[in-house]
Amino acid sequence: MFGRNFDRLFNEFFNSDPFFRDINNFEKKTYRSEDGSITFTYITNVKGDLNKSDELTLLKQKLDMAVEEQKFEEAVELRDKIKNLEENKEKISGLKKELDECIKTQNFERAIELRDEINSLK
Repeated sequence: MFGRNFDRLFNEFFNSDPFFRDINNFEKKTYRSEDGSITFTYITNVKGDLNKSDELTLLKQKLDMAVEEQKFEEAVELRDKIKNLEENKEKISGLKKELDECIKTQNFERAIELRDEINSLK
């Protein structure tokens, strides 16, 4: 339907958005049906969760956009998330390491607790 024009626009967005600049974190995949009538492309994060600096950068960019668009209620929430991440980054990092170990050892009960504690600190 959109053909090459859509692919060109998609590629421009994918290459220009700061969130996707580190191409090593993301992979673009395209699916085509056997008869060729359906094609769709999607982006997936191949490294899993964002690291703290990426997450902070993304939140700061969203904060800047919210301020520019005068969405101050959203800006308040983003400011508070940024503050929480900066204050708790060491604790979150330690909990994530423990979470990874729990997943490796299949201690999913503890993994649930750690996941919830990490989310509460963000």
